[in-house]
Amino acid sequence: MNVMPIRLFTIQDGEGFVADAFQCPVTGNLIYKASGAPAVIPYEQLSDTQKQRLQKYGFNLLEGSTPPHISYAVDGDIEELLPRQ
Repeated sequence: MNVMPIRLFTIQDGEGFVADAFQCPVTGNLIYKASGAPAVIPYEQLSDTQKQRLQKYGFNLLEGSTPPHISYAVDGDIEELLPRQ
């Protein structure tokens, strides 16, 4: 089993800022890495809409559905989940 994070996309602006987004193939968590420590957004906190939007970048849905006892605490755009620089 491959346990290396899967690169989804890279964000780059005109001033040299670069950030990468990855998905953990084991947990499905979204990993955002700019400078410093990476930020991890748990798979369970991504809404269905956010997961669907990420799929165009290669984001994989986990087998089966999310257990019903887990509520989605995060709504809105993917960008709102990423740390502010």
